[in-house]
Amino acid sequence: MRQTSTDLLIAIALLIFCTIMIIDSYGIRDLGFGGLPADAWPRFILWLLAIISTIFLANSNYKLWQTRTVKEEYTPDPLGYRRYLNALYCFGLFSVFLYTLDYFGMLIGATGFTFLLLNILGGISPKKLVNHALISIISIGGMWAIFTFGLKVILPEGELIRIW
Repeated sequence: MRQTSTDLLIAIALLIFCTIMIIDSYGIRDLGFGGLPADAWPRFILWLLAIISTIFLANSNYKLWQTRTVKEEYTPDPLGYRRYLNALYCFGLFSVFLYTLDYFGMLIGATGFTFLLLNILGGISPKKLVNHALISIISIGGMWAIFTFGLKVILPEGELIRIW
């Protein structure tokens, strides 16, 4: 099975999943607390996933009907691990992040995890280092601020720096 037809099947499966979950989200009970209803965030995330899956479906369908064929280079790999090397990097770094979460905390640990992962997967150059640092600080800092100040959820602090 070609990669594009596999992508097409995955996009269809994602759309079916989103449809089932969106319909099921109407069964979430409202507990009567003030503020945002309990079903708002799940529906927002599911609709966002449905839109992205629709774009993925259209892109896969377009690639399926293209007549160009691309020859893959054969690289001998006796153990077969090179195909999954990026995923192994992600799982390995995430394991290190979880192991050091008690010491570094969520803010510093997640920023470091994101920065290291971007550098490993995206390459290292002076321009990319600055770009990866900005992406890490802005995305993790924004997520931390939303959880801490907007949702009043205290994320793990760590022993290195005590904020509260």
